[in-house]
Amino acid sequence: MKKTELPKEKRNYTVEFKEQAVGHNYASSSVVEIYRELDIPTSVLSHWRRESDTYGKNSFP
Repeated sequence: MKKTELPKEKRNYTVEFKEQAVGHNYASSSVVEIYRELDIPTSVLSHWRRESDTYGKNSFP
C-alpha cells in the first residue's frame, strides 16, 4: 500500500525575513547551514538571492 503524503503548506515570508536570509547567505561560508537554520528549501533561498542580485533594493516588493 502506498503511503499518502499531505500537501505541504505554502509558507509566506516577510520582506525583512527574505532580506536577512539573503544577507546571512552572503555572509556565511556554508550555504547548507543557512538552509537548515532557516528551515527553507534551497530553491527558495537561491531564488531570493538571484532576485536580490538583479533588483537590489527593489527586490521583494
